[in-house]
Amino acid sequence: MAGPDLQGLVNPRLIVWARKMSRLDIDTAAKRAGTTAERLTDWESGNQIPTLAQLRKLADAYKRSIGVFFLKEIPREGTSLPIDYRRFELSMQQFMSPKLAVSIREAHGKREEALDIFKELEEVPPSFDLRIAVNASPEQAAQSIGVRLGISDETRRSWPNEHAALSGWRSAIERLGVIVIQVSGVSLNEMRGAAISFESLPIIFLNGSDSPLGRLFSLLHELTHLARVESAICDGIEDAPRAERLQQVEVFCNHVAGALLVPRASLLQHPLVQGTDSNSTWADHELSSLRRVFWASREVVLRRLLLLGRTSQAHYREKRAAFEAEYESMRKNKKDGFVPHPRMVVLGNGRLLTRLALDAYAASAITGSELSRFLGTKLDHLPKIAEIMHERTAV
Repeated sequence: MAGPDLQGLVNPRLIVWARKMSRLDIDTAAKRAGTTAERLTDWESGNQIPTLAQLRKLADAYKRSIGVFFLKEIPREGTSLPIDYRRFELSMQQFMSPKLAVSIREAHGKREEALDIFKELEEVPPSFDLRIAVNASPEQAAQSIGVRLGISDETRRSWPNEHAALSGWRSAIERLGVIVIQVSGVSLNEMRGAAISFESLPIIFLNGSDSPLGRLFSLLHELTHLARVESAICDGIEDAPRAERLQQVEVFCNHVAGALLVPRASLLQHPLVQGTDSNSTWADHELSSLRRVFWASREVVLRRLLLLGRTSQAHYREKRAAFEAEYESMRKNKKDGFVPHPRMVVLGNGRLLTRLALDAYAASAITGSELSRFLGTKLDHLPKIAEIMHERTAV
């Protein structure tokens, strides 16, 4: 039993709410909090009151501030969870893995803290004003977004590899005031990318398990959702059953992402493409060559060739099936490489939030402990984090 100082102060309803919002059952939550399922059940029913130390463990397990357990009412979340546009089955709308739920909630919390930091610095947070005209075609939408991002053909040619390409596009999007966060431990079948729309500091999530070019396509796909003032969780299953309207949204966002990566004029002017028509077939080495020009996957390049009348539907389907088999084999045999902790901190928080936190610390707007908690790292790592932030490209 807790001391009398907590009696009547802890709200059992908030203990239940915090667990459910973390998508954890009683047994799993109890294990993470270092207690028993029976004791946690007593706390949730109000039969017992947890001690302050036990509340801290609950807060850590649920990734919440300890103060939430003392609220009188269940808080209103900043926004509803994103609509799942790529997987429309009822089960996916009702279920989200604990890891993804926590990642989304933590991002919400960090965004709120970022807004507070802007106030402390007496600065106005950037407003996200990228919009797509209601009647714009995918090609027109891609052109208008591309102008804002300012990624030229010369810039593309300067990127030495796919990691540099991902970093370049991500930096351009962050300059628009978008928080870009990479999550880990989430299945690609559940989420390849996600977007949460806000007027200021909208959020894009990328799955760190995906390939660099896969993350890049998802990044531009989710940016298109934001430009449409939409939130979404996308799992990349293009042929999954969904309502016709939602199917049209996905086709539109895919088309825009492809057109941003592989602009119409640049593709048609390429020597490999000149002189081809709707009956042309494409060898892997030709697609790989175009892949390195535009830093887009072979499938994305081939899809663009199909849309621009430079190959046939039958050839596209045949090659796409081969690509999918290849991707599946690569996923099964993939061994995750080691990523140093400071780099994971930058990827997990996004460069926009990391830079904001470092600047606030340098200006004494936040303390060292606040910086450490915000970034989720020890201050010992700050020199290396600062070094990564000054890199021209980052993984």
